[in-house]
Amino acid sequence: MPFDAVAIRADFPIFDRKIRDGKRLVYLDSGATSQKPNVVIDAESNFYRLHNAAAHRGAHQLAEEATEGIESARRIVANFLGGKDDEIVFTKSSTEALNLLAYSIGSAPVGNKFHLNAGDEIVVSEMEHHANLIPWQQLAARTGAVLKA
Repeated sequence: MPFDAVAIRADFPIFDRKIRDGKRLVYLDSGATSQKPNVVIDAESNFYRLHNAAAHRGAHQLAEEATEGIESARRIVANFLGGKDDEIVFTKSSTEALNLLAYSIGSAPVGNKFHLNAGDEIVVSEMEHHANLIPWQQLAARTGAVLKA
């Protein structure tokens, strides 16, 4: 199926807006906030209308429904990525996820496959957003690893 940018754009209601001087909205700050397609807006709205509860924290029906929603999403993502359910971690943002990953790698015990030693290399691109650069700089400083771009 060919990539259809017009059809994809139509899935995002915010892009129907006209901004200054009647221009179409073009949003390039997705490192900070991603725009949502209708399917995501509808799913979030459905959750808040019908299932809103603290997942994994209650024994009542709404908590069970919220938990199943999260666990179902975890299974779908794991299947899509070819991983296991227990390998999928949801965070509230990319920045939080990157910090969690860098901290976890930096805390891996000696002998663990993720343990970094002095001289190990952390490779990033020259175009990294600071949110994907600073955690690796800090990890390199803590472990003696070498950061390469």
